[in-house]
Amino acid sequence: MLLRFLTFLHVLMFLQILTFPVCAKLMPAVDIEGRQFLVIDGDTETILFEHEADLRMYPSSMTKILTAYIIFEEIASGKISFNTMFAISRKASKTDGTKMYLPEGKTVSVEDLIQGIFVASGNDACVCAAENISGSEEAFAARMNQKLTEFGCKDSHFMNASGLPNENHYSTCRDLYKIAKRLYADFSQYKHFFSQQEFTYGKGTHKNLNRLYKTFEGADGLKTGHTQGGGYGVITSALVNGQRIFSIVNGCKTMVERNRVSESLMRWAYSTFHQVTALQKDQIIAKLDTWMADHPQVPVGLKNDVILTLPKGSVQGLTSELVFQGPIEPPVACGDKIGELVLTMPDQQTKMIYPVYAQTTIAKAGFLRRLPIIIQYLLFGKNAQ
Repeated sequence: MLLRFLTFLHVLMFLQILTFPVCAKLMPAVDIEGRQFLVIDGDTETILFEHEADLRMYPSSMTKILTAYIIFEEIASGKISFNTMFAISRKASKTDGTKMYLPEGKTVSVEDLIQGIFVASGNDACVCAAENISGSEEAFAARMNQKLTEFGCKDSHFMNASGLPNENHYSTCRDLYKIAKRLYADFSQYKHFFSQQEFTYGKGTHKNLNRLYKTFEGADGLKTGHTQGGGYGVITSALVNGQRIFSIVNGCKTMVERNRVSESLMRWAYSTFHQVTALQKDQIIAKLDTWMADHPQVPVGLKNDVILTLPKGSVQGLTSELVFQGPIEPPVACGDKIGELVLTMPDQQTKMIYPVYAQTTIAKAGFLRRLPIIIQYLLFGKNAQ
């Protein structure tokens, strides 16, 4: 049976260590009517604000971040390089919507295609990459859907590489965040492409439609989008004082509105929330009683820092409890999982669970040490240790 087993002293210790200010639910000053939002701390996975984040919508050109992911994946595998030249088909050259203006029958480098995707939002660049990597855009879309499954994007399905409208091409703010998070996590070495502001190809210079790079210090990505059915959207990422926050917005009526809303959300997020290191890895957070062991107690701790994203200047605290099956019976090796530390936010619904590990090794006690323990237990029904 699982026992919530802490001495009074240990309870006091946890409360002193883990009580941090948390305030009531906060909301940014944005119009939510007809829009979808998700603002999240990418380091701690803490949701700062959401509205209709799981509503299926047209992702428009925000689709292109998955196309870029697969291109980077091909580069990482050694199958292609930035200097690889891709053939430009008629289909790619004649693709509707925003373009980098690829000439049919010519070739283009992979590096130019990547810049064309992030800066010019080129639909033709996406089709060209898809055809050269997978043989056809349809086959490439199948690979995209495999990636969506791998990333846990349960409410997304892509029909093309560019995000051109299709009733069976849809995603959600939450799923777009999952793709964006993987893009930064797996290919951070290429993030200079994400925030590139302009790109010259042929005789034309393309300028990035994401204006946040110029108005918000720390913004370093990621992708705008627009279709008539989906409205104006943008996936925004910023890194300020070591804290990475993502904002996904869709359903805005104009480009100006999209830029204003995304900037407002970022300023609100960074001015309202900060990260707090609640516990450090390998810190002893409790000493748990043992049974028939060569030590009366085993110290426990965590393998990673516990970093929380909390509102600034608030008045309430979060609570904690250690859940384990005790007393602890040997043998236990240093590093074995002993139980779980459960942190509960003041709303009593949000819980964060962290595995707790033994910080030392304990073995079974010798006979002479076990004998008085057994006698004490038989006489008084309690652990003599």
